Amino acid sequence: MQLSEFEIKRVQRLFENYCAVRIPVIMKGKLKLEYRIRDSEVILYESRVPYNQVDIWYSTTVARFLKDNEHNVWHLFSADRNDDWIVYQPYPYDRNIERLIGAMNEDVTGLFWS
Repeated sequence: MQLSEFEIKRVQRLFENYCAVRIPVIMKGKLKLEYRIRDSEVILYESRVPYNQVDIWYSTTVARFLKDNEHNVWHLFSADRNDDWIVYQPYPYDRNIERLIGAMNEDVTGLFWS
């Protein structure tokens, strides 16, 4: 089931703000965070330019936030080396997506930003 228009706007605002402050200013031309909203999920990507290349960006998945509309909770997943999604065990779900973004940012396991 798709997110409501209100929820889409809210999620866009949250992720725009997060992506804007996560990357250091010195890295802005070489590294960026992007997100995509599809149906009831948000996927966060890290994109970077390989050394000695300017026009090519490579993206890797960082995290997946999936809304369970039946239970009104968000689930947080990390990607393994094969880009398969694994439930983030220290903090698998919450009603508040901001808390899951905080858990991803804190990254006590090193699965997102190590």
